[in-house]
Amino acid sequence: MSDAKALISPEIEKRPRNAAATRERILKAAVAEFAEHGFSGARMDAIAQRSESNMRMLYHYYGSKEDLYLVVLEQVYTDIRRREGLLSLDKLAPEQAMLKLFDFTYSYFGEHPEVVSLWSGENMLRGRFLSKSNRAAELSSPLLTAIEDTLKRGEEEKLFRPDIDPLQLYVSMVALSYFHLSNSYTLSAIFRSNLHSKKWKVERRRHATEMLMSYLRPIPAATS
Repeated sequence: MSDAKALISPEIEKRPRNAAATRERILKAAVAEFAEHGFSGARMDAIAQRSESNMRMLYHYYGSKEDLYLVVLEQVYTDIRRREGLLSLDKLAPEQAMLKLFDFTYSYFGEHPEVVSLWSGENMLRGRFLSKSNRAAELSSPLLTAIEDTLKRGEEEKLFRPDIDPLQLYVSMVALSYFHLSNSYTLSAIFRSNLHSKKWKVERRRHATEMLMSYLRPIPAATS
């Protein structure tokens, strides 16, 4: 062991790791609290209790409730954008790339109901907090670039129709992956159908995938 290493006490060595762990616990607890109760209904003392920390730690690491809520929203966007980046769409054939992106998007929302709740809540606030975030916008730029490049490759290979707008396409992907989840209870009640059943979910995924791919493919030339 070096002399410098020997001068560092075990307590000091653990401090950064413990601080990081505390921040992570608080952030996870905040995601759950804001997802369940929205911004207005969430309570800082409840977050402290969930994270087995205290109010002093919350304010020390994250500042105000407003600051913590924005960090939660940015964390959600960071996670989904990071995972999208790992798809490596540029290394896949155009149709395969689009299918992989849509499959990921569809699965992600289904597996993360807290994200659906957080997005719905922030929409009810008219994007008040996300509009202050430069990070969320910066994170989304590489995704649109990847979609645009994939569309160009597909068009060149005559697999995709021309002039598809990347943002329009991604919004449609999200709508197909998201709407039936954020409105599942009301749709089930109105149409007397169980949108939570496994059978319905399987059919919905198949239907959504077919709609997406049908839109991407070139429009057949009209026969005389």
